[in-house]
Amino acid sequence: MGNNESHVKIRVNNLTKRFGDLTVLDKICFEIKTGELVAIVGPTGCGKTTFLNTLSKLMPATDGDILIDGEEASPRKHNISYVFQEPTCLPWRTVRENVAYGMEVKGIPKKERMERTDRIMELVGLSSCANLYPNQVSASMMQRIAVSRAFAVEPDLLLMDEPYGQLDVKLRYYLEDELISLWQKLKSTVLFVTHNIEEAVYVAERILVLSNKPTCVKAEITVDLERPRSFLDPQFMEIRHQVTELIRWW
Repeated sequence: MGNNESHVKIRVNNLTKRFGDLTVLDKICFEIKTGELVAIVGPTGCGKTTFLNTLSKLMPATDGDILIDGEEASPRKHNISYVFQEPTCLPWRTVRENVAYGMEVKGIPKKERMERTDRIMELVGLSSCANLYPNQVSASMMQRIAVSRAFAVEPDLLLMDEPYGQLDVKLRYYLEDELISLWQKLKSTVLFVTHNIEEAVYVAERILVLSNKPTCVKAEITVDLERPRSFLDPQFMEIRHQVTELIRWW
């Protein structure tokens, strides 16, 4: 299998989705290595949500394969976690119980569940509000709960659909740093969809640029910048410009 650097965790071959005569996804192919954080960007309405829904198996693909560790992806067998744009918390459970919820569903033993919950809440600064309920915390706290819950199950693949799109700019920077820190410590494999090109360049190791419908992978950009990254770094600005041009010109 070789080391982590070379091990392909996710392989997507010819992923196609049609609704009647309309082809939304057209033979999408890409790979993600174990522990890699990859961002997906593309023009508005290019089918990013359909793409995530087929990847997560919420929606069947018309054609093509999604392989995890060389086997057809299956929610029964693999841990595929999903963080939606809107925070999804169970209002009758405390913050701590919400973070632990995914692990309960997966049947992780109580002792391990409690240890993981404590560790992740500490990493994202939720410990102080562990016993509060979702209606007692801010929108950014709610999104942290959703992100923590997704990481806590130690997913084979974590899909994030514009998780910070609803938040103001200052909060976004803060939560993006938190996400990078979680990802580095927990070594999860993450696919991060965003409309925000700057965000993509800031968080990702690689950016896949999607085309207009019928959607395919138009380009792949490696973001080989040291962390923490600076928006004012000329190389950062150059990559941002490159991605912007790819989305702008069809």
